[in-house]
Amino acid sequence: MQAGLNEIQAKTYLYLLAKGEQQPPALAKALDLTRSNAYKVLEKLLELKLISRIEINKKFVYRAEDPIALSEIVAAERNRLRALEKGVQAAMNELRSKYEKTSTDRSVRSYHGNDLVVSLYKSQAELQQPIYFIKTRADIPVLGYDAMGKIRHFPAKYNTERYGITPDTTEAPASPALDRETNLTRTWMHADDYTSPVEWSVSGDELLVIGFEKDASAIRIKNAVVARAFKELWQLLDRSLRQNPEYKKLPKQARRKV
Repeated sequence: MQAGLNEIQAKTYLYLLAKGEQQPPALAKALDLTRSNAYKVLEKLLELKLISRIEINKKFVYRAEDPIALSEIVAAERNRLRALEKGVQAAMNELRSKYEKTSTDRSVRSYHGNDLVVSLYKSQAELQQPIYFIKTRADIPVLGYDAMGKIRHFPAKYNTERYGITPDTTEAPASPALDRETNLTRTWMHADDYTSPVEWSVSGDELLVIGFEKDASAIRIKNAVVARAFKELWQLLDRSLRQNPEYKKLPKQARRKV
C-alpha cells in the first residue's frame, strides 16, 4: 500500500503470493469480492506487472510475480511527482508574475527597539517559507546571546528552513549539529568581507533590513518584486563565495562552543 496499491489490490497480491496459481472465481470467493471486481483488480495488477496470467485447459489462472516490480511502481510515481513539481513551478512563476503586476498589498514600515525586532524575526519564521539572510557581527553586541539564541530557534519551531551567509569570526558557533538543529544551511564568508552593522533577511514577499547600533531597528518591505530581487542577489553571492578556491578552508576562526 505504501507503494501506491489500494487495500484490495494489496490483499489480492498477497493472497496470490501465499496461495500460488488461482482462478478468478476461487480468488473472488476467498477475498469476498464479486467476480466483476475480482477481474478489475487482477487487470490492474497485471498492468503493474505484479502478477501474470496463463491459460490452462482453456481457463485463465493468475499467479504472483517477483515483488521487485514494486520498485518500478515507486520509480514511476517519483517521475510523475517530479514532472508535477516542474509543471506547478512553471505555472506558479507565471502566476506570480501576474500577481506582482496587479497586487496592491505592498508596504514599507519602520520598527525601533530590541523587543520589536525580535518579534519581527519570530513573525518571519511563522511564514514557514525559506529564509535567506546575510548576517552582521553587530547583532550579538546589541541583542545579546540569549535573544540571538531565541531568534536562532524560531525557524526550527515552525519547521522553517534557513540559508545564511555568515562571517567567520571567533564569536560564530562552530557547531554543525546546532546548524542542523536550527534548520540552518550555512555559507561562510571572511570576517572582513562584510562589516556593516546591518542584517538582510528575506522570506516570502517580505524583506527585513535590520540595523544594529545602540539599539536595534528595522525596515520591513513587503513587496514581491523587491523580495525576489534580493533572493536572486543572495543566490549570486552564495555561488560566488562557494566557487572561491579558498572556500574549502573555511571556517578558520569560528570556535564558539554552544
